[in-house]
Amino acid sequence: MKRRNAIKLLGAGASLLLANGTLGNENPANLANENATNKTPESIENSKANIAIMGAGLGGISLAAKLKRDLPNASISLFDADETFYYQPGFTLIGIGIYDKNDVIFEKAKYIPEGVKWVHSNVAKILPEENALVIENGEKVAYDYLVIASGVEYEFGSIEGLSASMVEDSSSNISSIYTLKGALKTNELMSDFAKNGGKAIFYDQKTAMKCSGANKKMLSMTEDRLRRAGNRQKGEVALYCGGGKLFGNPVYAASMGAIFTKRDIAFNLRHELIKIDGNTAIFKHWTPYKKNGETHKIEDFIEVKFDFLHLSPKQIGSKIIKEAGLSSGEQGFLAVEKERLVSIKFKNIFGIGDICDFPAGKTGASIRKMYPLLSQNIIRSIRGEELLKGFDGYTACPFVTKYGKAIMVEFNWEGTASSLPCFGEVRESYLSWLIKLYGFKPMVMNGMLKGLV
Repeated sequence: MKRRNAIKLLGAGASLLLANGTLGNENPANLANENATNKTPESIENSKANIAIMGAGLGGISLAAKLKRDLPNASISLFDADETFYYQPGFTLIGIGIYDKNDVIFEKAKYIPEGVKWVHSNVAKILPEENALVIENGEKVAYDYLVIASGVEYEFGSIEGLSASMVEDSSSNISSIYTLKGALKTNELMSDFAKNGGKAIFYDQKTAMKCSGANKKMLSMTEDRLRRAGNRQKGEVALYCGGGKLFGNPVYAASMGAIFTKRDIAFNLRHELIKIDGNTAIFKHWTPYKKNGETHKIEDFIEVKFDFLHLSPKQIGSKIIKEAGLSSGEQGFLAVEKERLVSIKFKNIFGIGDICDFPAGKTGASIRKMYPLLSQNIIRSIRGEELLKGFDGYTACPFVTKYGKAIMVEFNWEGTASSLPCFGEVRESYLSWLIKLYGFKPMVMNGMLKGLV
């Protein structure tokens, strides 16, 4: 067997471990109630509930597949105008030169579950008091249950002097792997930087982000690429964080800090990027202090010249959710009971994925924990039973630190989720790298999108 094929086989085997829940604890509520969904009572099998799912990304399609299996006679509809499914975890692999765009683009029609109706239109308005949606052509569509799986929107323009086009076209040396074109551009800029050196800076927003480690992955891999090109002495690599922590979880924050220090990567906390002027980034730096028992802060402004800037965009929910009175604030994220994933206002509305109003739990691994719970809770709602408290904020992602090495990052709202001993909590390993390259994609494309794992 060729080495590459052997590696892929190992990765596929690892994906089975992930699928079977050996990476991270299965929630006791999910395990205890497994038979409630796998062996559905006849009364539920005959349910003709009308379930609308707003958004046909990973969360929406995975849930639709699970619901169709659990509620075979229910009417399930997906509302989404986008004809393409994007394997978004692959955007980081594009950014570091391993994937190309054909590795992450798929025809969505091939993944819509059999028996599920796909409405090729986005939702324009939610009318929760009427149990209805209005789609883009003005048609009103009734529902018994609504699941919002619409994801987040990016606001590149929240930074003065920056626009979405600037991170994708050739007019600037700024990029972001949060879009496909931005990921392709990131690889080009990273390659040029590895050859020529200069100053590369990376910016993390202070607000909640999907895959909050993505920007730091690009930081680590840029430094490694520069080093591998034999040009480490020609380049400076630095991270700027809008918040006061390197990473939300202290265990991984300490690990990343140690790695960055060892590799001479500067990291600067409490630096909010407010403006870009040509090749200059302007940060508002704040320092907290106590006076008379109250917390205050001193602010100053810092200008940093760069040759390459990579950033994570500000991320918001949806004005549709805000206008419907379903959000928890001005940013338009769906207000849910975080353990049950049900709207705090309407008990027949649920949320899944990045759109939910909690900061953690915004990865594909989080969705893997969410969608089986949502299927159970919709069934329990149909029965008139109490909903399960089954989601604990679990999130996971292989944090690539250099070519051939990664840390398996896993945590929940309580702290660090347990890992297999072969991964370790903070250890860089080749196995975690293989999981990123060869394990996650088959689990997503052949497992989650079919509602199987």
